Amino acid sequence: MMTKKIVIDKAHGGKDPGAVGNGLVEKELSVKICDYMYDCLKDNYTGFEVKFTRTTDVFVELSKRAKIANDYDADVFISNHINAGGGTGYESYVYTNASAASKALQNVLNDEALKTAKKYGLGAHGEDRKRGNLAVVRETKMPAILTELCYIDSKDNKLLKNDDFLKDMAYAYARGVAKFLGLKAKTVTAASAKKYHTVVKGDTVSAIAREYDTTIAKIKSLNNLDDKYMIQIGQKLRVK
Repeated sequence: MMTKKIVIDKAHGGKDPGAVGNGLVEKELSVKICDYMYDCLKDNYTGFEVKFTRTTDVFVELSKRAKIANDYDADVFISNHINAGGGTGYESYVYTNASAASKALQNVLNDEALKTAKKYGLGAHGEDRKRGNLAVVRETKMPAILTELCYIDSKDNKLLKNDDFLKDMAYAYARGVAKFLGLKAKTVTAASAKKYHTVVKGDTVSAIAREYDTTIAKIKSLNNLDDKYMIQIGQKLRVK
Protein backbone atom coordinates (compact mmCIF):
# COMPACT_ATOMS: atom_id res chain seq x y z
CA MET A 1 0.00 0.00 0.00
CA MET A 2 1.37 3.42 -0.93
CA THR A 3 2.12 5.81 1.89
CA LYS A 4 -0.51 8.54 2.09
CA LYS A 5 0.65 12.12 2.58
CA ILE A 6 -1.33 14.41 4.87
CA VAL A 7 -0.77 18.15 5.27
CA ILE A 8 -2.16 19.64 8.48
CA ASP A 9 -2.41 23.42 8.46
CA LYS A 10 -1.92 25.18 11.80
CA ALA A 11 -3.96 28.31 11.17
CA HIS A 12 -2.64 31.87 11.45
CA GLY A 13 0.60 32.29 13.46
CA GLY A 14 3.23 34.89 14.26
CA LYS A 15 1.91 38.42 13.72
CA ASP A 16 -1.51 36.99 12.83
CA PRO A 17 -3.26 35.70 15.99
CA GLY A 18 -6.53 34.93 14.22
CA ALA A 19 -9.67 35.32 16.30
CA VAL A 20 -9.23 36.45 19.91
CA GLY A 21 -11.75 36.41 22.73
CA ASN A 22 -12.44 35.32 26.30
CA GLY A 23 -8.73 34.87 27.00
CA LEU A 24 -8.34 32.58 23.99
CA VAL A 25 -6.25 32.97 20.82
CA GLU A 26 -7.08 31.10 17.63
CA LYS A 27 -3.50 30.46 16.52
CA GLU A 28 -2.77 28.73 19.84
CA LEU A 29 -5.93 26.62 19.77
CA SER A 30 -5.20 25.55 16.21
CA VAL A 31 -1.77 24.26 17.27
CA LYS A 32 -3.39 22.17 20.02
CA ILE A 33 -5.98 20.71 17.68
CA CYS A 34 -3.45 19.90 14.96
CA ASP A 35 -1.03 18.28 17.41
CA TYR A 36 -3.80 16.19 18.97
CA MET A 37 -4.88 15.17 15.48
CA TYR A 38 -1.35 14.00 14.68
CA ASP A 39 -1.17 12.10 17.98
CA CYS A 40 -4.34 10.20 17.09
CA LEU A 41 -3.07 9.32 13.63
CA LYS A 42 0.34 8.07 14.78
CA ASP A 43 -1.08 6.11 17.71
CA ASN A 44 -3.86 4.39 15.78
CA TYR A 45 -2.98 4.12 12.07
CA THR A 46 -0.21 3.12 9.70
CA GLY A 47 0.64 3.90 6.08
CA PHE A 48 0.85 7.69 6.22
CA GLU A 49 3.15 10.62 6.83
CA VAL A 50 2.34 14.15 7.97
CA LYS A 51 3.68 17.59 7.15
CA PHE A 52 2.64 20.72 9.06
CA THR A 53 2.47 24.10 7.32
CA ARG A 54 4.26 25.56 10.32
CA THR A 55 5.98 24.07 13.36
CA THR A 56 6.71 27.32 15.22
CA ASP A 57 4.80 30.54 15.90
CA VAL A 58 5.44 32.15 12.52
CA PHE A 59 3.21 33.80 9.94
CA VAL A 60 2.81 31.82 6.71
CA GLU A 61 1.03 33.40 3.73
CA LEU A 62 -2.08 31.58 2.53
CA SER A 63 -0.58 30.92 -0.90
CA LYS A 64 2.55 29.50 0.77
CA ARG A 65 0.41 27.08 2.78
CA ALA A 66 -1.17 25.77 -0.42
CA LYS A 67 2.25 25.59 -2.10
CA ILE A 68 3.60 23.49 0.77
CA ALA A 69 0.81 20.98 0.21
CA ASN A 70 1.17 21.02 -3.58
CA ASP A 71 4.96 20.63 -3.50
CA TYR A 72 4.58 17.77 -1.02
CA ASP A 73 2.14 16.09 -3.43
CA ALA A 74 -0.25 15.58 -0.53
CA ASP A 75 -3.25 13.26 -0.65
CA VAL A 76 -5.23 15.39 1.82
CA PHE A 77 -5.03 18.97 3.14
CA ILE A 78 -6.84 20.05 6.31
CA SER A 79 -6.74 23.56 7.79
CA ASN A 80 -8.03 23.82 11.37
CA HIS A 81 -9.59 27.07 12.58
CA ILE A 82 -11.72 28.58 15.35
CA ASN A 83 -14.69 30.74 14.37
CA ALA A 84 -15.73 34.23 15.50
CA GLY A 85 -18.74 36.49 15.06
CA GLY A 86 -20.95 35.58 17.97
CA GLY A 87 -22.48 32.39 16.62
CA THR A 88 -22.31 28.83 17.87
CA GLY A 89 -21.54 25.42 16.43
CA TYR A 90 -19.24 23.54 14.06
CA GLU A 91 -18.88 23.98 10.31
CA SER A 92 -16.41 23.27 7.54
CA TYR A 93 -15.61 24.58 4.07
CA VAL A 94 -14.49 23.16 0.77
CA TYR A 95 -13.90 25.23 -2.36
CA THR A 96 -16.90 26.75 -4.14
CA ASN A 97 -16.30 24.47 -7.13
CA ALA A 98 -14.96 21.60 -5.06
CA SER A 99 -13.99 18.28 -6.59
CA ALA A 100 -16.01 15.19 -5.83
CA ALA A 101 -13.09 14.01 -3.68
CA SER A 102 -13.13 17.16 -1.55
CA LYS A 103 -16.88 16.79 -1.05
CA ALA A 104 -16.39 13.16 -0.03
CA LEU A 105 -13.68 14.21 2.46
CA GLN A 106 -16.01 16.83 3.91
CA ASN A 107 -18.84 14.34 4.27
CA VAL A 108 -16.85 11.72 6.15
CA LEU A 109 -14.98 14.20 8.34
CA ASN A 110 -18.12 16.14 9.27
CA ASP A 111 -19.93 12.95 10.19
CA GLU A 112 -17.17 12.16 12.69
CA ALA A 113 -16.93 15.74 13.96
CA LEU A 114 -20.65 16.24 14.55
CA LYS A 115 -21.04 12.86 16.23
CA THR A 116 -18.31 13.88 18.69
CA ALA A 117 -19.55 17.47 19.12
CA LYS A 118 -22.99 16.15 20.07
CA LYS A 119 -21.48 14.59 23.21
CA TYR A 120 -20.70 18.12 24.38
CA GLY A 121 -24.05 19.60 23.42
CA LEU A 122 -22.63 21.26 20.31
CA GLY A 123 -24.32 21.09 16.92
CA ALA A 124 -23.72 22.51 13.47
CA HIS A 125 -23.69 26.21 12.66
CA GLY A 126 -26.46 26.21 10.08
CA GLU A 127 -25.38 24.13 7.10
CA ASP A 128 -22.23 22.41 8.34
CA ARG A 129 -21.01 21.48 4.85
CA LYS A 130 -20.28 24.91 3.41
CA ARG A 131 -18.64 26.07 0.18
CA GLY A 132 -16.34 29.08 -0.05
CA ASN A 133 -13.76 30.80 -2.23
CA LEU A 134 -11.07 30.39 0.45
CA ALA A 135 -7.45 30.48 -0.70
CA VAL A 136 -6.19 27.34 1.02
CA VAL A 137 -8.97 25.14 -0.38
CA ARG A 138 -8.97 26.93 -3.76
CA GLU A 139 -5.25 26.75 -4.47
CA THR A 140 -4.55 23.25 -3.18
CA LYS A 141 -4.57 20.51 -5.83
CA MET A 142 -5.67 17.66 -3.59
CA PRO A 143 -8.87 17.02 -1.59
CA ALA A 144 -8.92 19.92 0.88
CA ILE A 145 -11.06 21.08 3.78
CA LEU A 146 -11.07 23.98 6.24
CA THR A 147 -12.70 23.36 9.63
CA GLU A 148 -14.20 25.94 11.99
CA LEU A 149 -14.50 24.19 15.34
CA CYS A 150 -16.82 26.64 17.14
CA TYR A 151 -16.96 30.28 18.23
CA ILE A 152 -14.31 31.96 20.38
CA ASP A 153 -16.55 34.94 21.19
CA SER A 154 -19.74 33.18 22.27
CA LYS A 155 -20.81 30.62 24.88
CA ASP A 156 -18.74 28.13 22.85
CA ASN A 157 -15.65 29.55 24.55
CA LYS A 158 -16.33 27.31 27.54
CA LEU A 159 -15.81 24.29 25.31
CA LEU A 160 -12.63 25.76 23.83
CA LYS A 161 -11.20 26.00 27.36
CA ASN A 162 -11.78 22.25 27.81
CA ASP A 163 -8.78 20.24 26.60
CA ASP A 164 -10.85 17.06 26.53
CA PHE A 165 -13.18 18.70 24.01
CA LEU A 166 -10.29 19.89 21.85
CA LYS A 167 -8.71 16.45 21.93
CA ASP A 168 -11.95 14.62 21.16
CA MET A 169 -12.69 16.87 18.21
CA ALA A 170 -9.14 16.57 16.89
CA TYR A 171 -9.42 12.80 17.14
CA ALA A 172 -12.69 12.99 15.20
CA TYR A 173 -10.89 14.93 12.45
CA ALA A 174 -8.17 12.28 12.42
CA ARG A 175 -10.68 9.45 12.13
CA GLY A 176 -12.38 11.26 9.26
CA VAL A 177 -9.12 11.68 7.36
CA ALA A 178 -8.14 8.07 8.09
CA LYS A 179 -11.47 6.78 6.78
CA PHE A 180 -11.24 8.92 3.66
CA LEU A 181 -7.71 7.69 2.90
CA GLY A 182 -8.43 4.10 3.89
CA LEU A 183 -5.61 4.03 6.44
CA LYS A 184 -4.99 0.72 8.14
CA ALA A 185 -5.65 0.64 11.87
CA LYS A 186 -2.81 -0.51 14.11
CA THR A 187 -3.25 -3.81 15.88
CA VAL A 188 -4.29 -3.16 19.46
CA THR A 189 -2.58 -5.39 22.01
CA ALA A 190 -3.84 -5.99 25.54
CA ALA A 191 -1.06 -3.79 26.89
CA SER A 192 -1.70 -0.89 24.54
CA ALA A 193 -5.44 -1.06 25.25
CA LYS A 194 -4.88 -0.19 28.91
CA LYS A 195 -5.61 3.41 29.92
CA TYR A 196 -4.66 5.30 33.05
CA HIS A 197 -5.70 8.54 34.73
CA THR A 198 -3.62 10.51 37.23
CA VAL A 199 -5.83 11.92 39.97
CA VAL A 200 -5.89 15.71 40.33
CA LYS A 201 -7.60 17.97 42.87
CA GLY A 202 -11.38 17.79 42.55
CA ASP A 203 -11.47 14.38 40.89
CA THR A 204 -14.05 11.82 41.97
CA VAL A 205 -14.38 8.23 40.81
CA SER A 206 -17.79 8.99 39.29
CA ALA A 207 -16.42 11.97 37.32
CA ILE A 208 -13.46 9.92 36.09
CA ALA A 209 -15.81 7.13 35.02
CA ARG A 210 -17.88 9.59 32.97
CA GLU A 211 -14.75 11.07 31.40
CA TYR A 212 -13.55 7.70 30.14
CA ASP A 213 -16.98 6.27 29.31
CA THR A 214 -16.63 3.48 31.86
CA THR A 215 -18.26 2.59 35.19
CA ILE A 216 -17.47 3.24 38.84
CA ALA A 217 -17.56 -0.49 39.48
CA LYS A 218 -15.02 -1.13 36.74
CA ILE A 219 -12.59 1.45 38.11
CA LYS A 220 -13.05 0.04 41.63
CA SER A 221 -12.29 -3.47 40.39
CA LEU A 222 -9.26 -2.50 38.29
CA ASN A 223 -7.68 -0.59 41.17
CA ASN A 224 -8.83 -2.60 44.21
CA LEU A 225 -10.50 0.45 45.74
CA ASP A 226 -12.34 0.15 49.06
CA ASP A 227 -16.08 0.58 49.37
CA LYS A 228 -15.64 4.32 50.03
CA TYR A 229 -13.86 4.73 46.68
CA MET A 230 -10.98 6.58 48.36
CA ILE A 231 -8.49 8.12 45.91
CA GLN A 232 -5.56 10.50 46.39
CA ILE A 233 -4.08 13.34 44.36
CA GLY A 234 -1.26 11.96 42.22
CA GLN A 235 -2.62 8.41 42.29
CA LYS A 236 -2.47 6.61 38.96
CA LEU A 237 -5.77 4.87 38.30
CA ARG A 238 -6.32 2.31 35.59
CA VAL A 239 -9.57 3.24 33.83
CA LYS A 240 -9.61 0.62 31.03
